[in-house]
Amino acid sequence: MTQNSDDFELDYYQNILDFFQNKQFDKTSKEIWISKTYIKLMKVLERTQNKEYVKNAILILLSLFEENAPDFYNNQGINSNNIAPEERRSFKTILKSEFIEDYPN
Repeated sequence: MTQNSDDFELDYYQNILDFFQNKQFDKTSKEIWISKTYIKLMKVLERTQNKEYVKNAILILLSLFEENAPDFYNNQGINSNNIAPEERRSFKTILKSEFIEDYPN
């Protein structure tokens, strides 16, 4: 990889970070910018076949702008404070038995 290519990649990553730090955009503007950025990246991939660069740029975009929960279970279940005391004791007993069975004496 040449110095010119490295500079181009760093500039592109910096452009993504600058846009993220700007925070002066509404939701629609942000979505349009992200979509255009994905299109530009696909054109770069087609032109250069530089998969690593495009992959890294997409990972940066996803990690900075994706608004999904960290995982499926993040917003699932019931708050433990809302469980009746009787039911809570039952759950604790079940969990203790599961853990005790896994550990040798």
